[in-house]
Amino acid sequence: MLQTVEAIYDPKQGLAFKEAVNVTGPVKVLVTFVEPSSPASPAKGSASALMAALEANRLPNSAKLSDTEIDAQIREMSESWDER
Repeated sequence: MLQTVEAIYDPKQGLAFKEAVNVTGPVKVLVTFVEPSSPASPAKGSASALMAALEANRLPNSAKLSDTEIDAQIREMSESWDER
């Protein structure tokens, strides 16, 4: 049986699966540590948590567009609609 499930391992709290896992006896597992886990997702509708997440995960300067570049993209998209 091969089944892949996502889980978070916290050295203090142990392993927490992101979905229900039904195991009736001992099974062999492979564990791959992928990346550090971010804190638990904030409650739905939490503006302060959203702002904190945006601040912690800022876009790199190379991905930011100037006002002129944004205007050019909007104009290009608008003109492409007119061609149809």
